[in-house]
Amino acid sequence: MVSMLAAGCFADEEPMRKVAAISEEKPAAVPTPEEIVANPLPTQLANEPRVRQNVVQTKCAAVPGGWGAQGTARNPGKKPVTYKIVVYFTTTKATTLDYAQALVTVPPGKTVPWSAKKEFQAKKEMLCPMPGISLVS
Repeated sequence: MVSMLAAGCFADEEPMRKVAAISEEKPAAVPTPEEIVANPLPTQLANEPRVRQNVVQTKCAAVPGGWGAQGTARNPGKKPVTYKIVVYFTTTKATTLDYAQALVTVPPGKTVPWSAKKEFQAKKEMLCPMPGISLVS
């Protein structure tokens, strides 16, 4: 099932799977004000609902120094495609702390793994919504 960023679901649709994780590792040290660099979020995201069914998120977890997401992308077509996958790293209260993106090329008829990770001051529990999934080629 494709993870999607949506507030609800309709009666005739399957409920969406939430992908969340809790880190058992100690949080990274809090940076000093001189070390904090704002990482602005993209203001425009390409999102193609028709290709979302081809991208699945299977993991949302702590990585050394930050957080990451991974999953699979499939290509049901007859030509290679490249997907751009944007993952937000949010608190359980929906505050986006950072984001990462992955470009993944998938040969025709194949399924391949993808991952997106970012070093930042993560919380102990984070969510990994994917607000932007699009075809690049």
